[in-house]
Amino acid sequence: KVTEQSGFPTSHLVSASILRSRTRSRENALSASGTDSGTLPCQMTRSWWKTPCTGTAIRSRRPGPGCIRQCMSPCPTTKHGFQPMRMAAATANTAKMIEYVLWDGFHRVVQMQMGPKTGDPRKFKDFEELFLAWVSQMEWLMNILVRTVNLGRAKDHEFFGRPFLSSISERAVESGLDAVSPEGERGNCWVTFFTWVENGDSLAAVKKLVFDEKKYTMDGLITALKQNGKGM
Repeated sequence: KVTEQSGFPTSHLVSASILRSRTRSRENALSASGTDSGTLPCQMTRSWWKTPCTGTAIRSRRPGPGCIRQCMSPCPTTKHGFQPMRMAAATANTAKMIEYVLWDGFHRVVQMQMGPKTGDPRKFKDFEELFLAWVSQMEWLMNILVRTVNLGRAKDHEFFGRPFLSSISERAVESGLDAVSPEGERGNCWVTFFTWVENGDSLAAVKKLVFDEKKYTMDGLITALKQNGKGM
């Protein structure tokens, strides 16, 4: 047990206890509802400290059901295919996709043409034209993000080596390569679409109110956006 005599500040134990209690309550609620809380029934062995990795172990060691899935790319915890660190990642404000659709790819803040020209939205005859314009903006932004991630992963070891991380990575020690070297197997990463749901909300709202119910026009929508919502 950790006490003041051990020199460890016990003031942190209360908050940690509360966190564990909340985590257990959340997992119990997920289990009761039949929702998978993310426990993995694996029988792998952790690379560095050789602790058996079971579903119970994962459940008890993680701070919350969503943290690992959101912040780290899934990969084996074994020597081969593991991920020694958070790899280069690209995070984008993807609400810009629908914004660029409504402004023909033009960024009104920096006053630059950023995305592809997908046409004047005032002239869109139906929702299909709007949606196809959105797809074009999405493809453009995804292309930039993926190329950025690929370049970052290929150049990581040139920009900054990780000597300590490499010293505790079994594979790095055996190969003599830095832990962030792009050579060899390792966990994959992805591009993160922040503000993604705003796209669905916006597309659904425009479809319903402009094209289906015809309560507003695209011209009225663009005019209102220019005036920060006044006149809607």
